[in-house]
Order: sequence, then structure tokens, then C-alpha cells
Amino acid sequence: MKDNIEELERICFNCNQFLPASMNEATEFGICLMDEVFEPYIEELLENSNFASCQDLIDCKKFPGEREACENFEESESIEIDDESPLGREINRLRKTGNLNIETLKEALLKEQIRNIDWKTMPVGKYVRQLESPKKEEQEKGISSLGGMIAIGNEEAFKELFEYFKKLPPPKTLDEVYFKKKILRQLEHHKTMSPLVPQLIDELYNTPSNNTTRQWITDIFRFLGNSPIEEVRAPLEKMLEDNRFSYRIKRKIKDILY
Repeated sequence: MKDNIEELERICFNCNQFLPASMNEATEFGICLMDEVFEPYIEELLENSNFASCQDLIDCKKFPGEREACENFEESESIEIDDESPLGREINRLRKTGNLNIETLKEALLKEQIRNIDWKTMPVGKYVRQLESPKKEEQEKGISSLGGMIAIGNEEAFKELFEYFKKLPPPKTLDEVYFKKKILRQLEHHKTMSPLVPQLIDELYNTPSNNTTRQWITDIFRFLGNSPIEEVRAPLEKMLEDNRFSYRIKRKIKDILY
């Protein structure tokens, strides 16, 4: 099918130079690729879908696609769409129900863009910046988003969240305990537990055992207990010989080993 909506409105959304401001979600905002400030980033934006390369600039310059187009308006090219593709089926459904118009077409096209994103290689800079925010709610949003990316196989998301986790000091308050527990839950979405084992062993050496940190230590042992025994045996046996660890801790270690 060749879907060509006649008499497209002269609005920025229908211009070839309009690029949605996000590939992560449907949005009415976008940027103009004719804006000179984006010239150094064109290749990253169009070929690599790397919005993180100039995210701050995008946030600053974005505008609603409904805006009336300027004199440089360049009508979007017609699109050949396979009737059996998800987009083709959706457009046919909209046509048959009499609901095909500019608004529903834009929504369908945005959903198709999102569907075609390679989430495994999707840049994660936006979420890393949230981790660096002074606001706790922003940090938690970044943690949850990176966890979701880890679950679908994005290695960069795991690398960034793991590096952030390693830099955190041992918890001293309940809030810090809950925060580290939250991050560990997201890191556990990774396909293998191996990278986390040495770090969590270090956590046991560096975290004082008391009523405040008990939940965190319990979570670490839960993780180690679910890890391949060949990866935890040697470090745990070494801990059994260390007088710094209490009888209660050593009993947990023996429960895992034996």
C-alpha cells in the first residue's frame, strides 16, 4: 500500500526536517534539523539515533510539531507501507473504521518509531544524568529506567548502573539501606550474576553488622545464595576463617556452602 495523505497541513510535524524530540516515547515535540545548532550532531541523530549526544540542546530547542511551518517547509515524502506490517495493519484498521486522519496517522507513526528502536543499543545518557541529580526522586527514576534497559539486554545500562553502585559508600542509615537494595534489585536483571559477586563480597567486609544494616546484609546473602556455587565458594570459605565475622554471619555462610 502506498499511504499518501493528501493536502498535508503546513505544520512542522509534516515537514521532512522535523525530528521527534524523543525516541523513547510518543511526543508532540520535536526539533528542526535545519537549525544550525544541530549541524554537528546530524549524523548521531539520524544514523545512530543517539539523542544523548545533544540532549540538553534538544530539551532547550524543542517545540510543538503543531506549529505553523516556516517558508522552508518541505513536505514529508510518501511512505510505502507493507499491508501485513504492524503499521500497515493499524492504518488499514483506522481507514476501515473511518478514523484515519492526521492525528491518528501521527500517533501510528510515532508508535512505529518506538517499535523499531533497538533497545539493546539504545543510549542511556538521559538516565545516567538522572542518577547524578541531587533530587532523590530523579535518582530513583534513573535507577528504574536503567533496570528496565538491563532487563532487555542493554549492556551499557548495566555498566553505568553498576559503576554508580560501586561508588556508593557502605550504608549507615535505613534510607541508604533501602536505596542500595533498590539498585541491587535492578542489577539482578542482568543475564549473569558473575560481575556482582566480588562487589557484594566487598560489601560484607566493609558494612558494619547492626540492626540498621541487617536488611542489606540479608539481601546480599540472598543474592550469593542464588549465585553459582563455584563463583562464591572460595570467597565465602575465606570469610569463615576471618575472626571479624560474627557467629550469625558465619552461620549464613555455612547455609550457602553446605
